Amino acid sequence: MRAGCSLVILAGGLSRRMGRDKAALPAGDGTLIEHLARRLAPVVDETIVAGGSGRHDLPGVTTVADRYPGLGPLAGIHAGLVMARSPLVWVVGCDLPDVDPGLAALLCGLAGGVDAVVPRIDSESQGVCAVYDRALAPRIDRLLAAGERRVKMLLAASNVRYVTEEELRAIDPELRSFRNLNTPADYRAWLTTRPASP
Repeated sequence: MRAGCSLVILAGGLSRRMGRDKAALPAGDGTLIEHLARRLAPVVDETIVAGGSGRHDLPGVTTVADRYPGLGPLAGIHAGLVMARSPLVWVVGCDLPDVDPGLAALLCGLAGGVDAVVPRIDSESQGVCAVYDRALAPRIDRLLAAGERRVKMLLAASNVRYVTEEELRAIDPELRSFRNLNTPADYRAWLTTRPASP
């Protein structure tokens, strides 16, 4: 069942700790970005890859370059919101390979009357696995133009519905959706423990 939103996968980032482009890491019979696109496409209305090298040639996936290259996830979120057709945009970092497709319906279902719906794990906002109102694009543009690159500054200036761990566990009991791959060790561990693709 589709959640009535656009999906934006953030493919940018210098991947300093990983030492290579995370989006292009091998995952099953493709790359990490392909793995995520295939995993999540069935529950969204469109899939967009924002930022990165732009070499991701995926069927049915739109690729968009950052308008503010090198300014991190906030620039990717901006590029995705500008490109998205749906009013609600689910943003997912490419280094979150186990994001549960069921989160789309949960997050979008809570999006009425707010600027963003953001999970919170151990008191930390998960801004790169969150739903944003497409209308935030001009606000983000102003932040980026002023040199601001922190997603938390966007959240501080927005009306946010935070999602508790308890609410999230109803969909994802182990909160695997929020385990990111930052280092080669993280990636190797994921390869040995990753669940089968849905």
